[in-house]
Amino acid sequence: PSATPVSSQYMGTLKMLEDKHVQKNSTEFDKADSLRAAVFQNWLEMKKHFLRESKRIEKEKAENLRNNIEKKEAVKREEAIASFEAWKRKKVREAKKLREKKKLEELKKNKAAEQNKDKTEAAQKAFEKWKEKKMEYLREQSRKEKQSESRKKKKEEELVAEKKRDNMSAVEKWNEKKEEYMKQKKAEKIRERRKQEIQQAKKEEKNKKAMEEYGKWLEKVEMREQLEKKQKKLQAVRGYELPSPWSPP
Repeated sequence: PSATPVSSQYMGTLKMLEDKHVQKNSTEFDKADSLRAAVFQNWLEMKKHFLRESKRIEKEKAENLRNNIEKKEAVKREEAIASFEAWKRKKVREAKKLREKKKLEELKKNKAAEQNKDKTEAAQKAFEKWKEKKMEYLREQSRKEKQSESRKKKKEEELVAEKKRDNMSAVEKWNEKKEEYMKQKKAEKIRERRKQEIQQAKKEEKNKKAMEEYGKWLEKVEMREQLEKKQKKLQAVRGYELPSPWSPP
């Protein structure tokens, strides 16, 4: 349509059309002029309707684009959260397995220690029983030998005393070896516990660093997604305008 302004004659005719009291007795020229004005008015209404419809369509396109972007961002966030949760569950399972393994090893060590203790106690009881029988035998021999001559009795008593000293010395040496063995076992247990504590501390530090690195990575992903969102919004506002070859960060 031409952009030239409507003549005063057309404007006057339009004003006459808006007036409900149109004169019945009009000239043929006024009828033709009114027909052209009515056609123009119809075209003007169609143009307004077309512009409103175009704006509505553009608004719907922008709304759909925004909804699609938000859906994609929600999916990415859910995937990131699901990935983190899966990683965390895996770490929990690994920690549980490690605790169970340590618990089993501790039970084995305690069982071995109890068995060693039982063996030691059994050996001690056997030795005490043997010593008791030995002493009883020696007393019996001494009692019998008392009836013999004094010289033989004295000699036998010295022999018994010497044997007794040897037995006591053997017991003392055995007790010393036993005490040394228990000290060594205790020191080994302390070293093993310290080693496990150091390994656990290293593992916790490693997990902490991994969580920090994952947090940094997630922040970078969110910043990149926010930047992409802003750029897409800007493109949606500009329409289908091509982006510039370079834009500042």
